[in-house]
Amino acid sequence: MKKELKLFGILLVSGLILGACSNQKKDEKTSNESEKTSSVASVKTKKSQEKSQSSVSVKKDASTSSAGSVSDASSSSGSNLEARETSTSSPTLDLNNNRLSELNASMRNNLGNILLPSSNGLDSAPGYLNMRYTGDANNFSVDYIVSYSPYGLNDGAISGHVPYATFVKKTYDSESAAANDVPYQSSDSSSGLPTVDLGHGISGVMDSGAGQRYLQWNEGRWSFVVHASAVVGEDPVPTAQHVVDLLERYYLPAPSTKGGGQFEATASENVLTWNKGNVLYTLKGKNIDTLVKMAASVK
Repeated sequence: MKKELKLFGILLVSGLILGACSNQKKDEKTSNESEKTSSVASVKTKKSQEKSQSSVSVKKDASTSSAGSVSDASSSSGSNLEARETSTSSPTLDLNNNRLSELNASMRNNLGNILLPSSNGLDSAPGYLNMRYTGDANNFSVDYIVSYSPYGLNDGAISGHVPYATFVKKTYDSESAAANDVPYQSSDSSSGLPTVDLGHGISGVMDSGAGQRYLQWNEGRWSFVVHASAVVGEDPVPTAQHVVDLLERYYLPAPSTKGGGQFEATASENVLTWNKGNVLYTLKGKNIDTLVKMAASVK
């Protein structure tokens, strides 16, 4: 009996040992499989992350490249615009003075040795000076134009442009015939009218009536008159005083017989007319300063 119990104990211990070994192998197998699964998952995760990072990097590079392209395009566009702006940069006073000399030379090449303004009369350069003319050496009309681009003499591109000044030459059969067309008024014709001090020792006379005012004065062989509308409250005195100031600085051509200046108190057409022998010269435009400067430069 004791022998059988001993044998049973040995068998029981052996079974427990075998069971433990079996369980250990299963645990090791499970652990190995778990580690393998974990390793595979880790590899897949790592590959996925690398792929994701690679994709992000590619997208980022593409975005950077795209942004760089846009930036380069923008920079290129800016450079092109700057180049265009440089090529069409604003004219200067010196440039327009040079253009006047060149355009005058072109006219003289066509018409001979004629008198023309040697100043464009402008204090600034709002655009490029251009000129067009019609006529011949004895009778012609020249328009002075400012535009966005420089053109040659009589270029068709300026045919519809409005001139800021016009210079006209008209030849008569005699000096007296030319002088008769000068809008001249002698000082004797206005005696007895109220006088106005215009400065520089010069006095004018005021003739008012029918809602109009005419302020007239004489300097040398020239007579001048400023028109103003009393109906709308215009005053000719400030304009007349300004003209007198200008004539202290700019000397108008000396007429052979007489000259006349007609001015408006508001921005309207102003005219200077004088004769040189049997030739009548007329210069007209809206800006009085421009007109006086151009007339004083005729040679």
